[in-house]
Amino acid sequence: MMKKLLAAALLLASTSVFATTSTFSGYDKPGTGNANTTKISISYHDTSFFNLSGEVDPSSWVTWIQDKNSGLYLEGSLFSDKGDTYTWSPVASLSDVDPTVWKFNFSNLAAGNYTLQFNLAGGGNYTGSYTVSAVTSAVPEPETYGMMLFGLGLMGTIALRRQKNR
Repeated sequence: MMKKLLAAALLLASTSVFATTSTFSGYDKPGTGNANTTKISISYHDTSFFNLSGEVDPSSWVTWIQDKNSGLYLEGSLFSDKGDTYTWSPVASLSDVDPTVWKFNFSNLAAGNYTLQFNLAGGGNYTGSYTVSAVTSAVPEPETYGMMLFGLGLMGTIALRRQKNR
């Protein structure tokens, strides 16, 4: 019984390690219209909650993500706009600073159909990636189960002694 319980706990714990990373690239048309906005669909229905993180990297120093139509949408409704969704994230060394790299990170998103949208001011080429990882509930360590079983055994022993003394 203990071996089966331990095997099930290890199997469940190992599933939380897996994440799916997807890359994308293309060309964004100049302008602020919805037709000029890049849209990336992200559907997730495996578990109740998931984490979403990634980055968008326009190829030009003069290109950045603008407010109009940029953000994360859930089922077509705005979930988080550009100011909350994308964070400018320069590389640590000053010689490598690139003001066009934008990062995003969401934790505990409910399963559903999301659209990641960004509109590049001035248009241009872009590359990016995003990672989707499942959020699983914590699995107790095998030592926890051992302590629980020891405690239950001790309680049973005490109950048997009390019953014998009567």
